Amino acid sequence: MRLLALAHDMGKASRAWQQYLRDSAEGRSADITDHKTAAAKWALENIEGPMGALLAYAFAGHHSGLPNGVELFAKLRDFELTPEVMDSLPEELRGNLQLSLPKLGHGQTMAPGAPRAVQNAMAGECAMLLSMVVRMLHSSLIDADWTATAQNSDECSKELPQHSPLTTLSDKLEAHLQQIERNGKNTHINALRQKIHETCYAAAEQEPGGTPIYRLNVPTGGGKTLSSLSFALRHAVLCNKQRVIYVIPFTSIIEQTAGQFRKVLGAENVLEHHSNVSEENDNEENRRASENWDAPIIVTTSVQFFESLFSNQNRRCRKLHNIAQSVIIFDEAQTLPTHLLAPCIAAMKALQYEFGCTLVLCTATQPAFTRDAELFPIGWDASESRSLIGEELETRLQQEMKRVEVENVGRKNKEELVDHFLASGNESALFIVNLTRQAQELFATLRNRGVENMYHLSARMCPAHRTEVLHEVCDRLENHMPTVLVATRVVEAGVDISFPVVYRDKCGLDSLAQSAGRCNRHGELPMGKVFYFDDPDSSLSANMADLREGNYALDDVLHDHAMEQVFENGVIEEYFRRFYDRMRQLCKSENWDEKGIMPLIGQFADLVRAWDFPGIAEKFRIIPEGQHSLIIPYGDAGEKLRSRLLELQRLELMPTREDYREIQRFSVSVYAQEWQNISREPVHEAAGLFMLADAAWYDKERGLLREPPDCNYVF
Repeated sequence: MRLLALAHDMGKASRAWQQYLRDSAEGRSADITDHKTAAAKWALENIEGPMGALLAYAFAGHHSGLPNGVELFAKLRDFELTPEVMDSLPEELRGNLQLSLPKLGHGQTMAPGAPRAVQNAMAGECAMLLSMVVRMLHSSLIDADWTATAQNSDECSKELPQHSPLTTLSDKLEAHLQQIERNGKNTHINALRQKIHETCYAAAEQEPGGTPIYRLNVPTGGGKTLSSLSFALRHAVLCNKQRVIYVIPFTSIIEQTAGQFRKVLGAENVLEHHSNVSEENDNEENRRASENWDAPIIVTTSVQFFESLFSNQNRRCRKLHNIAQSVIIFDEAQTLPTHLLAPCIAAMKALQYEFGCTLVLCTATQPAFTRDAELFPIGWDASESRSLIGEELETRLQQEMKRVEVENVGRKNKEELVDHFLASGNESALFIVNLTRQAQELFATLRNRGVENMYHLSARMCPAHRTEVLHEVCDRLENHMPTVLVATRVVEAGVDISFPVVYRDKCGLDSLAQSAGRCNRHGELPMGKVFYFDDPDSSLSANMADLREGNYALDDVLHDHAMEQVFENGVIEEYFRRFYDRMRQLCKSENWDEKGIMPLIGQFADLVRAWDFPGIAEKFRIIPEGQHSLIIPYGDAGEKLRSRLLELQRLELMPTREDYREIQRFSVSVYAQEWQNISREPVHEAAGLFMLADAAWYDKERGLLREPPDCNYVF
């Protein structure tokens, strides 16, 4: 870090830069002069070995983002350091320097005669490690540079929040869990949840030995969210980790998890970060609003986490060095993007092996990530994977936490589905479908058939609205009031809700298991009921390939196994093998890398000067490009946010980090094809922020509509 600090601005000693400063100070028009190339050239000439090239990337990118290596090193060939720059160097930067690289191979031993697929995978992992060194250096530099700038500005006068030590947070969480266990109902399910928690906490006390990747394979409703956090905090304390990062697949459930953590651990200790709003607007004015993840507990999404790891933009890269020395929990690990699985796993391994991270895969349906020379060469070796609770308890939980029966009712259109529900005599039910269009149509069908006490939940509703609906639905269910909820997959994971009956449209086994987790969740009934159906009006688009191929893989499994067997560990493993193979074939790739990220990174250390960081960032998109964030002025808080942004616009001030956090709660993603037609107003043009202008486009039950009805709804 000292070398980065001393060397990165050496180019400012040049005559051209000094003239720029004089012209600016005297009010004359002045073009900004390049100063970053000097440090990159110095690193390349004075630091021996590959480390000079790695540092050159970081120096060259500390203002405009990580560059294309071919272009950078071609430029450096013709660049000359001026005498005044060299004369200004402090003594410790003079002469050739030697800096050691991380050990390639990260301690793994490749078996003699390993298959070519395994050799290629491990070579790619080594290259990923080197590229991650660049990203960590780059992140450390820009965060320190931006923090120093902010500390010298008027806008940074307020005190930063004081975080509690991890020891205190661990003690708080244990006290909270023990209180729940003492005061909770004396049920079999609660006894098993307590056992899971105690086993996870005890696992942190054990000497890990090496750098294992941990699994927490617990059926839905087993309390794995807080139990995994219990392990993570205790492990962090004992192993000197800096923070806990909780990675969640869906923005729809992140606010609930973050809210739960804030309630237990204190709001000042928990940072919720999932907004992509203005993330690519990487200019000097709004850099202070970017997150650097300097908090003990981070709750984020898979999109934010992985796209940041592969980004070249400074705003997204700023936080990366704070991922090092963390405990990272991947909630619902089975949802990792299959079309980008190879680069995701390679990045996870780099964090695990060389940057001091402990990884926990947390799921009710553990994916088959074990390395197989023929079927899955990109995985972890079997000896590296370790169960947090032990395989014996995992097997026991599969039997003792069974709370539902699953019945396949076949093809049913919406009218037939409603007939089935009405004939069942149930007053409360949860319907989960795959598409927002399906949800809205089914909601209308149920209403037309006279069903009352209905609610709707989808990603077309802003998080603040979804939270409000979930609270009301949970209150009704706890008070045994008739309640019908029609939802998309947003309710499928991480939502603590319990219906006596769940209907689930065609999907993969993991989605079916998550849906079943919303049924009889706390064992209120002797047995809940899940009806699996096939809506003939459902058509899954190309960008829902994971759901479509998961459905096909489940169909394949059901040819060989009865429906009542689908949640057994052996059947789950077979399902994931089939699913990953289908996705590999769909991507027409041998290594689950549809966009060709790994070839861009390369397989050998001598390719480091050819890294195309902008190209990698462009290709690594978990969510396809073309989506826009639209702020919804929902309720009083939404209107207050609107007024705040308009006032900042008037004063020509950029939104703060706190403003962007509030924007997260009131934003909905809109696809490009409807963006041009939707009614919207710019509330801060410099930040690229737009807000819904016509209230008729937002329905109080269904959220953002495709087109406005002939009625009006006041926010």
